Amino acid sequence: MLGFKREVDSGKCLTVMFFIIMVIEATAELFSNKLLVFIFKPLLSIVIMALYWNASKKKESMFFVVLTLSLITNLLFISNSENLLFVGLLVFLIHRLLLISYVVRMIKLKDFIPLFIAIVPFLFVFSYLLSISNEIQVKSYWILLIQNVLISLIGGLALSEYVINYNKISSWFLIFGLLSVTQYFIVFIEKYYLLNLAPIVFRPLAMVLNATVYYAFYRFVIDTEKANTSEEAVLDNN
Repeated sequence: MLGFKREVDSGKCLTVMFFIIMVIEATAELFSNKLLVFIFKPLLSIVIMALYWNASKKKESMFFVVLTLSLITNLLFISNSENLLFVGLLVFLIHRLLLISYVVRMIKLKDFIPLFIAIVPFLFVFSYLLSISNEIQVKSYWILLIQNVLISLIGGLALSEYVINYNKISSWFLIFGLLSVTQYFIVFIEKYYLLNLAPIVFRPLAMVLNATVYYAFYRFVIDTEKANTSEEAVLDNN
């Protein structure tokens, strides 16, 4: 009992720390303080990993791999250098592939027809944005094309799962999916359409979305693990 209380208290402290870091990071982005951005942006991923380690009974290695790749991507995207953006896109591609694989395994996807239907609107929007851009280099174009498919897949997975299995877990997954799509949309617009004209609010907004994506993903994973553990316990008892 004492161990459980200590675990809950640690979780609360880490959660408060996470949102404090988010506020500091958003403020640093607003005032373009690159030093604070480089310091606090990695801390978001690190604290989420600490939260997961504290709350999870399974402690899946894939969770830490996905978050680490996301951390690396965020650091590479701080710069406006075309070369770093390209490397960031490559790392982000690996991150997305592993994340989708991880999510599909957790939700135990069986019906693909609702997924294909839900993907269509996301794919249409991002395909259109890609087709009208003249600022994207050829080497980045094909990676962005794949990225558009992957983010559409994430949005489609979240939406279809919410419609089919309406519960607390799918609600966190929907929040994660829609925030991921919104964040990608904002970063896409900023990096490839408004690089020199982007409103100053874009960076703080993208950062807040990034932090909430982290948190929603963590809650989705923890709730899914608990639900799967309960199902396994029932099956074992039968």
